[in-house]
Amino acid sequence: MENKVSFGITGNTLKLIAIITMLVDHVAYGLYYTQGMADNSLNWEFYRFLRGVGRMAFPIYCFLLVEGFFHTRNVKKYVIRVFILALISEIPFDWSLFGIPFNWGKTNVVFTLLIGLILIWILEESKKEKFWGIENFIVKKLVVLMCYAAGILIAYFAHVDYNMVGVAVIVLMYVFHGNDRNKRLLAFAAGVAILALGCGTMEAWAFLMLIPIALYNGKRGSSSKIIRYCFNYFYPVHLLIIGIVRAILL
Repeated sequence: MENKVSFGITGNTLKLIAIITMLVDHVAYGLYYTQGMADNSLNWEFYRFLRGVGRMAFPIYCFLLVEGFFHTRNVKKYVIRVFILALISEIPFDWSLFGIPFNWGKTNVVFTLLIGLILIWILEESKKEKFWGIENFIVKKLVVLMCYAAGILIAYFAHVDYNMVGVAVIVLMYVFHGNDRNKRLLAFAAGVAILALGCGTMEAWAFLMLIPIALYNGKRGSSSKIIRYCFNYFYPVHLLIIGIVRAILL
């Protein structure tokens, strides 16, 4: 029996939580840490706390990415939108967090989301009777495995944020995805567990987000263009502002 939530919070509320926790994280690293405010032990612990809060953002974005994949009417346009966002976010990302316009050692997290999105699209397409002209079950699975390996290698060599672990989280959330609350909780918890194992125990802070995930009612919320654009472009805009403030303070 499905365990749906008829009340609770929408996808927009989850996005707002992700935005706030991400902002805390980027201000902590881009300004608090780089300006030497975490020098003594007390300030360092406060900095660690802020970064812990920030660990809650990425799993929510992964969760919402998978939700969006299953609800979008055009996956190709969805992929293109994420790709454009990744491109326009790169310079603000490098400037705000590293103080330079191009940092070849790190690529913004939207590229992580993009790779994960493309991989789950391939996985979904492979369920069809004919996948890229292939009908043989074993051959289809081999092609999917090769695509997954290629995605992981791209994530590694492109130095995307959260590296290959972040991509694996998205795929795992896709695999465990379901329309009832228990499946959503399982998908989210599995993703956070992989993050904690692959990127460090601080990622376990994100387990706290199981509470809003449990209250998620499966609905997107307001679909107004203004709200949608605010959510979509908050990432590069807030990074640009942090970069400007950082440049002024330096």
